[in-house]
Amino acid sequence: PNELDCVLSRIMVQCAISNIKATNLNGKEEEQKGDEEILLHVTLPLPEGQGCQQISLSHQNHDDCVRHLFTPLNSEYAQMELVDMVNNNGDVLGSLPRPYVHTYNCLHRGIGMVVTKNKCIFDTKNNDSGGTSTLPNVYVHQRTSTKRVFPSLYDMFVGGVSASGEDATWTAAREVAEELGLKRALTVLEEGVDNTSLDNPLSDELFQCTICTSYNRCVVSMFTYTCDTSSETIEWQEEEVA
Repeated sequence: PNELDCVLSRIMVQCAISNIKATNLNGKEEEQKGDEEILLHVTLPLPEGQGCQQISLSHQNHDDCVRHLFTPLNSEYAQMELVDMVNNNGDVLGSLPRPYVHTYNCLHRGIGMVVTKNKCIFDTKNNDSGGTSTLPNVYVHQRTSTKRVFPSLYDMFVGGVSASGEDATWTAAREVAEELGLKRALTVLEEGVDNTSLDNPLSDELFQCTICTSYNRCVVSMFTYTCDTSSETIEWQEEEVA
């Protein structure tokens, strides 16, 4: 088998584990089982000439389970950030170390966001004495030359990949805080304020779309963020913005 076969087999095992857990839960068996209860014994392929991996999987933490599966394949990758592989509807099939997502162009989850200045992009109220409605300014930046996708091009979106199990709203708040230093939305979420609060500059999820290119395949959740320049200042992340 090649490496891709080995990666996909580990995704299939996670699907099987999820189905077993769901069946046990529906039958109310889960409550009687401890963390060490074995759910599945499986033999998994390793790349050509490296034999097989025999493994027993229990009710362990999800991330620990995924790292256990991938460590014999690549121990360095297994300790890196985990990302969810999804189907065309955005349903999670399983998790894998992020480098495999890029190497094999696996369909995964992410977010895109339009950032506007002082006014929500959907605010159509009259903005001047003549009664004319004006659209807000939209933030645009130049991507660094080291970016894997669209290097050195201008970009009107803030975007990023969702970590395994991470809600899209949290991904959006985290990414705009990391890339632009705009942290109000992340603070709102961390403090537990409802997302419909007037103090939250981040919109609800607007829609999903699937981006498919020869080097990036992602189910993207779209948001908007309203930057209040009276209280926030954009601070670029060096590796993201040229």
